Amino acid sequence: MTAVTAGVPNTAPLGADSPVYGTNPLAYAAPVAGSRPLVVDFATSAMSMGDVTLTANAGRQVPEGTGLDSEGQATTDAAKIVAGGSLLPFGGHKGAALSLMVELLASALTGGDFSVEAAPGKPEGAASTQTGQFLLLIDPNRGGSADFAARAAQLIGVLRDAGIERIPADRRYRTRDEAEARGIPVTPAIRALLAT
Repeated sequence: MTAVTAGVPNTAPLGADSPVYGTNPLAYAAPVAGSRPLVVDFATSAMSMGDVTLTANAGRQVPEGTGLDSEGQATTDAAKIVAGGSLLPFGGHKGAALSLMVELLASALTGGDFSVEAAPGKPEGAASTQTGQFLLLIDPNRGGSADFAARAAQLIGVLRDAGIERIPADRRYRTRDEAEARGIPVTPAIRALLAT
């Protein structure tokens, strides 16, 4: 499992009218017998800022509960969220509590900057801000759970039998397989960008 304090604040916790947290993603992976590992990765904000920006560029609205405008008022106008507004955590107070947990684990515990302390730019020569990352690694074999991967496969089988068509990471694995088989498509716009 990993948790990352995700840079400068752009997410307002429930009850706040300005951003305090980043999108503060959580991710985890687990072995699955007879299959690729289960991989789950999600932001604790209702949407990623990248998705909100794409929605704004397309002139579309976002669902209610996605964000606030620059005055701290709820809005479905993606452009207002991007232009000085803030995201909201998914699931109201529950998502806000998870985002708080990420701040505590990834910043308070590791000594990294909280989102509100992160500088808008990156330190010279750095690939990211000085926020933190928490990692938890567990070897199920050492805890007496040698059949963990088989049990994980059993649970995923139950989920599929219950009608769930898409398990986390299914789409990513499918996209990876397609890219390995056919290559990665390069649009003229990407080609022009790579030429600069």
